[in-house]
Amino acid sequence: MTRPGNYPRYPRRYNLLMRIIFPSLALLVVCLGLLGTGCSAPRAYSLPDPSEPSDVLLMAPSMTDPIEPVNRASFALNEFLFAVAVEPATGVYNTLVPKPARTGIRNFRNNLFFPLRLVSNLLQAKWTGAGTETKRFLINTTLGVGGLGDPATHKYKLANTSEDLGQVFGHWGWESKIYLYVPLLGSSSERDVFGSATGLGLDPASLVPAARFGMGFNHISFSSRALLQMLKTEYDPYELAKMNFTLKRDAQVRDRQLGGKHEDTGQTQTLMAVYSRPKNQDFAKLADELEINPEGFARPLTVSLWLQKKRAPIAWILPGLGGHRLSTRALALAEQAHTEGYHVICISNNFNWEFIRSAPADYLPGYMPHDLAAIRAVQKAVTTHLTAKQVACHVTGQSLLGFSMGAWYTLNLAATSPPDTYEHAVAINPPLDLVHGLKALDRLYRTPGKDTRALRQTALLKIAVNQKQTPKQGAGMPFTDAEASYLIGLSYRITLRQAILSGHLNLDGRDLAARRRLYKRVNALSWEDYFTKILTPHLAQQAIPPTALPNASDLRQRQAGAIAAKSLHLVLTSNDFLLSDEHLNWFRANFPNQITYNEKGGHMGQLWKPKVYRAISEVIRRK
Repeated sequence: MTRPGNYPRYPRRYNLLMRIIFPSLALLVVCLGLLGTGCSAPRAYSLPDPSEPSDVLLMAPSMTDPIEPVNRASFALNEFLFAVAVEPATGVYNTLVPKPARTGIRNFRNNLFFPLRLVSNLLQAKWTGAGTETKRFLINTTLGVGGLGDPATHKYKLANTSEDLGQVFGHWGWESKIYLYVPLLGSSSERDVFGSATGLGLDPASLVPAARFGMGFNHISFSSRALLQMLKTEYDPYELAKMNFTLKRDAQVRDRQLGGKHEDTGQTQTLMAVYSRPKNQDFAKLADELEINPEGFARPLTVSLWLQKKRAPIAWILPGLGGHRLSTRALALAEQAHTEGYHVICISNNFNWEFIRSAPADYLPGYMPHDLAAIRAVQKAVTTHLTAKQVACHVTGQSLLGFSMGAWYTLNLAATSPPDTYEHAVAINPPLDLVHGLKALDRLYRTPGKDTRALRQTALLKIAVNQKQTPKQGAGMPFTDAEASYLIGLSYRITLRQAILSGHLNLDGRDLAARRRLYKRVNALSWEDYFTKILTPHLAQQAIPPTALPNASDLRQRQAGAIAAKSLHLVLTSNDFLLSDEHLNWFRANFPNQITYNEKGGHMGQLWKPKVYRAISEVIRRK
């Protein structure tokens, strides 16, 4: 990371510790109080009735959690331990130990699980699986030099069956009833804890506890970066961890397979967006975290900065709907701009919990004039800070780079600013009409209809596998259009849930029983419900008429300003579900020479392709 010599480095780890230590101690006190004295009465709150009550059945389920206070305390403790010990230690370990060596240790550990996987297959009468595990063990022990290599997978295509005694008990009819979160070990259940304890006798590594611990630490070193990102970017990482564990174990016990035929549609192409990643996996660590106090905001807001050591323009990165400033796609675009010589400043999206909790007390996102005013307040606060630190003299101009909803903000900021405000305003896959786009997300979420469980399980299993593959492998993943549609809708429905809970309903101070009831009620609300039953009445209290919201959501109401902004450049695809044919034609008619156009890609599913990356770089490249 390069920066002007007089610009201070902000203590990222200190900030992380402060965000973890105090909430952790507070949560522990709350939990002890709940266990000792019972639950206090929740504060009054109100939510509208959902327009489609059956939507609640489409939300990915989570295991029953009768000891949630204890589990949340354990999760908070785990956050603390991860921040002060595990993450720093794995960082040093990954630096000192080359990845091939760490991979060899991981392969060796996996090979030692052979007795456990063999017995688990036999106890479920999975004879083919038992045979596969035997072949894998013999091949990897011999050709793999004692298990350090994995030729069984890479050469002979014999995949690990991943069976364990927890799955055996599930196969025999034991359904998990109690979710458990164990510090350092993570999510589990009463069934899986018993299975793990029973399986110790089948694990040769248990004979040498120190070696077992060391190999376990080596395994964590591969996932520590992803875990840190989840802890920093998610509103309620505990809830997400529980949901992910529930879905994963259910699929494993029921032996859901990656069946089906790949359907090449805009929705399945959209899933390729997961491969839009920063080239440098540690790019997020190169950022400085700056706390600013925008005018009118209720709390300080954190933004991420990557500064050049020489004079350069600023590139403001505006993530998609609900996106965090450290989300993978935001980091990829930030890295691209930094590579092209920009100072980069990334702000969480207006619908992200971090932005909402810092915004003015009466703020709800979704009304364009208020959203733009909030973004401009952030820009002004950052600029003021840079001036105070004598960094502004190193700034030579500013540009906007946004994707999805961030691209919609990019277009509206450019359309409502003097034409020469931004050198570049690059909008990647924007909607034209925000309300139309969000209604499309509701339709995608409801794709499964009555066949919810089977489609949901196979879709979530495939996406879990997909994220670990290369783009070439992912392009062949057998997603159906219905599966992809549901996954897209689910992702943004969780975004809506976080936005409502962090803004309209502040969970701070609520007992856990009230939290559960709120989660269930919010899960039934749609994006249309948010705009018509939450945001519109909220605006009415400010004497803003109901017609103002749809007008503000449609960029065509600001057509003259958008056309006058010569700095605009759009990146579009022909099959983006956020755009109707009419919308796409409007963009192409009004900006004929300012579009990078692709026939395929769906919504941002083309960004991982080198030719698209190069096209964006050429647009923003400094002359």
